[in-house]
Amino acid sequence: MSQHTTPNVTEQQTNELRYLHKVMQAIQILGEQPSLCVVAYGKIWRYGDLLKTAVRYAELAELHGYDTSAFKHWFQKDMAVFAQYGVALRVS
Repeated sequence: MSQHTTPNVTEQQTNELRYLHKVMQAIQILGEQPSLCVVAYGKIWRYGDLLKTAVRYAELAELHGYDTSAFKHWFQKDMAVFAQYGVALRVS
């Protein structure tokens, strides 16, 4: 996975991507055990939060030039689960 710098990426988006990377590492257990709650970064995270965070993470990763095809495959496979939590995919 290589990163391609694009001129339309702001420093704020880059910082958000870095933060979400840390969050995803902290809450990844929710993918295996959706009934749990995780306390991290001053917040209680639930399964729906994992899904919303994953979508935002993918959006930002794609803006930064990363390949998000694995995420898109997961999203398409589990679209009903994402829809249940009101999560939509906004990556190309």
